[in-house]
Amino acid sequence: MKKILSVLALFSSGMLMAQPKLVKSAIIKMKTEITFPENFTPGGPGGGPGGGGGGEGMSFTMPRDMETNSTMYYTPDFMKTESLSDFGNNVVIVDRVNKKTTTLIEAMGRKTGFFSTDADAEAQRARQDSMRNLRRDSLAALGLTFRDNKPELIYSDETKKVSGVVCKKVTIKSIGQGGQVSENVVWYNPEFKIDPNSTKASANPGGFGGGRGGGMMMGGGIAGLDLIEGFPMEYEMTRGNGFKIHMTVLKAQPDANIDAKTFEIPKGFDIKPASSMQGEGGGMRMIFRNGGKP
Repeated sequence: MKKILSVLALFSSGMLMAQPKLVKSAIIKMKTEITFPENFTPGGPGGGPGGGGGGEGMSFTMPRDMETNSTMYYTPDFMKTESLSDFGNNVVIVDRVNKKTTTLIEAMGRKTGFFSTDADAEAQRARQDSMRNLRRDSLAALGLTFRDNKPELIYSDETKKVSGVVCKKVTIKSIGQGGQVSENVVWYNPEFKIDPNSTKASANPGGFGGGRGGGMMMGGGIAGLDLIEGFPMEYEMTRGNGFKIHMTVLKAQPDANIDAKTFEIPKGFDIKPASSMQGEGGGMRMIFRNGGKP
């Protein structure tokens, strides 16, 4: 009986040790490689560079591949992402205290930016929910079912070193509205995880893999990253049209001591409300530079 209790105690302690440490502050350095589909035109038909709806007389070349190096700073009150790519510098600062997100863009010799509030984000989310409900009702009227599937996480004992860290493998399986199944392999550090109570304190959470502030460089469109019992260190996401994202964490510093000045808005930027940056279709106007480095 004592032996059985001892085995159970060891098993229970092992389960506890398997839980990642929740950290409230961290500095993450990463590299993201993006491959765009052939004939990719930013802005799409009818608007934006290469989209045929503007930029009269402008010669625009979109590279097939792009590499972005980013540094992310997490604290309970702030999150900041600094990104450097062939298109220029991009900084996103999420202020959870004042419920505000500021995006700064430095490209083509110009320093511009825009900001949005949590109220703006909630309004956008309400519009998206309304459209989703309308689509669900339309499909129901046709006798079809609207898929609202949550991603399935399949853990494995397989390991791999990423930037010198022994990581474990998890496959995120999801089913699209058309019934197509997609699987994305993620290598994660099981030792720590960003405290979800810190990253979801506002409508602009900015948590790794979910939320505004990190954008494409963080989640790459993979739902379920924030559900992983650990910190994502490497993943690759590929779509049918040839679009591909490969992210690798180069260095992770959990429990980092971050100076409050890191999150101050630098001077010299022309910052406007996000509403003034919207195009005719209601989407955000993106600034792309002609091919070449800044």
